[in-house]
Amino acid sequence: MTGSVNEKSKHVLKTLYEQMPNPKVVVAIGICACSGCVFQDCYNVLGGADKVVPVDVYVPGCAARPESIIDGVLKACGILEEKYAQQKNTQQQAIKA
Repeated sequence: MTGSVNEKSKHVLKTLYEQMPNPKVVVAIGICACSGCVFQDCYNVLGGADKVVPVDVYVPGCAARPESIIDGVLKACGILEEKYAQQKNTQQQAIKA
């Protein structure tokens, strides 16, 4: 996710998040996606992505450096693996019960 969240993009972002299969990981890239930055006090800006969907990794910067983006994506991959393992364990426990 990049950019700040406003009233129009809020519904699109939420719909896309709900359509993603589990497990899901959200990466907010850039200070606008992290907090809304200089636009946070604008009349139509809600703030960062975490105002609408749960964010797992924040990559600050204006603009975010390529190295930071790569680092954020790698962290997101690690979180995704953890969530997948947890989901798999939950499913196995449900089958046993």
